[in-house]
Amino acid sequence: MEAAVGVGRPRSVAGWTILGGVLYVILFVIGTIFLFNGAPDTSSAPAKIIAWYSDSGHRDQVNVGWILTTLAVFFLLWFVAALRRAVSTVDPEGILTGVVGIGGGVYAALAFGSVALTAGLRTMSDDTYQHRVYPELIHAADDVGWVMHATGAVALGAMIIAASLAFMWGGVWPTWAGWVGVLVGILTLGSIAFFPQFLFLLWILVVSILLFLRPNSPARLP
Repeated sequence: MEAAVGVGRPRSVAGWTILGGVLYVILFVIGTIFLFNGAPDTSSAPAKIIAWYSDSGHRDQVNVGWILTTLAVFFLLWFVAALRRAVSTVDPEGILTGVVGIGGGVYAALAFGSVALTAGLRTMSDDTYQHRVYPELIHAADDVGWVMHATGAVALGAMIIAASLAFMWGGVWPTWAGWVGVLVGILTLGSIAFFPQFLFLLWILVVSILLFLRPNSPARLP
């Protein structure tokens, strides 16, 4: 298989962008904690929600979460580009390569929109008359943001399935690893249930590290 980076040469910019997957996972997890840690459930009494979001420190916490999560998706774009490049070396027809690029891009777009909507509506009291908090809008922001992100994860699932099949059929991954990746991709389609999100985060983390450590052979397992 043709080497993606020549042996003995300094690692290229493209080689370092592979670590975007690692940065995405780390920043996404930390950003999500900032976004939701300590916030009352949207089914709580309106007075409790108003009291929490009336605190400027809590709104600042949400904004920090927004910044970190947005940066996470920014770095994911670089990982998707690197993954697409790796898949292209074992996908002569280019179909799976296309799905990787489109799937990752669609997810990123919806993830950007999801976190922007969630953070924007939850902190909008900064710009309202007498800093009024609207519990109904905060409830709507959480629900719409969650569904939007889960919808984007469907595209991410397509990306994971396509990459896993390409690496398996190209002889880069053993058959068992390829089918595990396909299973993760299928389960990612059900991200509305929350748990599958841990699986796609783990997949991205592992593949990002493999691509980085083995630049001469795309994501080859030991």
